[in-house]
Amino acid sequence: MDRKLTEFIALLRNQGLRVSPPELADAATAIGLVGYEKRERFHAALSTTLIKSTADTLIFDRCFDSFFRFNTLEKTDSAKDATPLTPPRGLQFLFGKGQGAGSGGEGSGQPVPGIPPSSLGEKMLSEERSDLAVTMAQALETAKLADIRVMTQKGLFSRRILMAMGLEDLERELHELDSKNSAAASERATLLRHGRQRLRLQVRETVERYFQLSRRHDRDAIIRETSFALLREAKDAQVVIRRMAQKLITQHRRRDKTAARGLLDVRATLRHNQSYDGVLISPCWRHVRKDKPRVMAVCDVSGSVSQHARFLLLFLYSLQEVIPRLRAFAFSSTLHEVTALFDTQPVDEAIDTVMQRYGFGSTDYGRAFADLEQQALRDMDHRTTLIILGDARNNNGEARVDLMREFHLRARQVIWLNPEDMNRWGSGDSEMLRYRSSCTRAHSCRNLSELERIVDRLLKTA
Repeated sequence: MDRKLTEFIALLRNQGLRVSPPELADAATAIGLVGYEKRERFHAALSTTLIKSTADTLIFDRCFDSFFRFNTLEKTDSAKDATPLTPPRGLQFLFGKGQGAGSGGEGSGQPVPGIPPSSLGEKMLSEERSDLAVTMAQALETAKLADIRVMTQKGLFSRRILMAMGLEDLERELHELDSKNSAAASERATLLRHGRQRLRLQVRETVERYFQLSRRHDRDAIIRETSFALLREAKDAQVVIRRMAQKLITQHRRRDKTAARGLLDVRATLRHNQSYDGVLISPCWRHVRKDKPRVMAVCDVSGSVSQHARFLLLFLYSLQEVIPRLRAFAFSSTLHEVTALFDTQPVDEAIDTVMQRYGFGSTDYGRAFADLEQQALRDMDHRTTLIILGDARNNNGEARVDLMREFHLRARQVIWLNPEDMNRWGSGDSEMLRYRSSCTRAHSCRNLSELERIVDRLLKTA
């Protein structure tokens, strides 16, 4: 139970409810006093020790109802079944009714002489529910059900759980019972088959519940780690991007406030307060000038990297509160400034327009850099960060490395984001190794998680 409580606390934290180690210790103590047999008491013990506000209550109740399922070994028949299956005697661990197998009497599911009973079969036909519940809990741990991530794993994990509970030995007993021609063997086999059917339904429901929990819990993480080449611009991805952007905005607003207020100048404060016998009555502040970053984003929108450019532009324009001076350029062969599109259209529509007008052509980095020199070189200075997104594959055209050196000398920093793995840089028609020498930093950027780290560092250094 301690491990389940820890998993539940982890779920609460990931859903936004802050739980400190002392609160976790209080929750464990409370559960030790009230137990977990009664759902109401269990819920009250956890909520009393973990909830601190009305917002916490909503998160807690949602997570509690999803994570904890009491009486999990009860009837799981669908209400829509036209002819509900009548539970045979001896299956009260699933249905809560009927006589147990241990009540004695011929034909009550007792082991058949000469056929060793399976451990799982005995637990299924026992009046004591806790034995089977413990067995299932142990099987869930053995199968590592908490690791389920994708829909296609449901069958695999269901099979693992059943095998860990002893399904193979149960199948062996059923085979031997079928080969023995007696009424007692036939009745026990019938009871075991009913129990196996119900157990499979219960395991399937448990796997589905864990899958739904993991999907809600890890959806953002999965999207963040998915390659841009596989990620589609669905609403889920846009929500994650905006959430990431808001996180960075909050962090860098805090830094801006510190810069505006200034930092405590210890030496000046001590000197200034000597007339007060060293009592720090009047602090002195060292003010820090922090300019808003000026960013130029140059994106290759040819077919090979258009998806990566789409997400970079969406991310950067979600950060306009901390990057208000953003100019965007797009190119396949010729380069065009597209800043005006983002000023007059919603971000999603502007990106679609950029792709329709300038995307999916044949890449020519040399010509694009020549166009950038004409359109923006005079505006580059020590406050400008130049971001270039592209795979640097120039179709064996003129690379114009000299222009890259000029950009590097004029701008504060030049950052190249390449969607290819670093071990492919310089292979075939890639000019990346030549361009890298004129970059402040060059990164392999293939998913949102990597992009977030790069942009965070950019905001710190711009």
